[in-house]
Amino acid sequence: MSLLVSGWLALDEIKTPAGAVEGSLGGSATFAVLAASLFTDVRLLAVIGDDFPEHELRKLEGRRIDMEGVVTADGETSRWGASYHADMNERDTLYTVLGVNESWEPRLPSGWKDSRTAFMAAGHPTVQRDVLGMLDDPRSTVIDTIKLFIDNDRDELRKTMRVADYIAFNEGEARELTGMVSVAAAAATLLEQGVRSAIIKLGEYGAMLKSPTDHFVAAGYPLDEVIDPTGAGDAFAGGFSGYLDAAETIDDATVRRAMIYASAVASFTVEGFGPSRLLEVTREELDARYREFRDLTHFEVDDRG
Repeated sequence: MSLLVSGWLALDEIKTPAGAVEGSLGGSATFAVLAASLFTDVRLLAVIGDDFPEHELRKLEGRRIDMEGVVTADGETSRWGASYHADMNERDTLYTVLGVNESWEPRLPSGWKDSRTAFMAAGHPTVQRDVLGMLDDPRSTVIDTIKLFIDNDRDELRKTMRVADYIAFNEGEARELTGMVSVAAAAATLLEQGVRSAIIKLGEYGAMLKSPTDHFVAAGYPLDEVIDPTGAGDAFAGGFSGYLDAAETIDDATVRRAMIYASAVASFTVEGFGPSRLLEVTREELDARYREFRDLTHFEVDDRG
């Protein structure tokens, strides 16, 4: 088992109705590798600036994460700031600093070309496509995106959307790319546009999968309190990728289970600021929540339907 995760390590400033943090460990790759490492061995490919605090990087150590692919470059670490509304499905992005990621050209460490699974966390679509092209023959590939590149690099994004097995969007991104109001229609349109399988993240309401052979909706886990939704989508995609990497075979049933496990991981993420809850959660806790998901959505079918 070997999952390659490429994406950003960043420092976040986050404000929610529950409080605020500044200089917090963040970035798409951070949430993805922590989620994925609950299932499999992960190889992290990322760049940080020479201003990145050592104590924040150490939080990723001691897990199933190979850090050989993390390089330090001269310059500023990527940073992101956001303020969430009372309805935490809505937020205002305060700033996005690309920093060293603006000019980063990834290189795979020796022996990483054989990665069985690859997840390209949110980042520039050209970089995502280049990294996938470095791999020998991955069994499964997953790509995530963000609005920044829909707005600024849509043509490159569309090229990249066609080279992976699964592409993850949030519902706003899916609507913007397709012009469809209905999420279901947006998913169908994405397949018509060349996406092999589309995953649309629906925030607290779960996620939808549309593929040529399946259409599945995973419910969101009902939480009494949400502290910080930052990174939940990245954790979802990382958990989804990690589960696929650990699976013996991949079929529609496997992908459905991956969706539920991914929703369970995402539900833990929002229980603390940044990745704090992911840094604590155990596989036993995750399995228990997966079983709760199963019980919440189970129903009997009788002769009438």
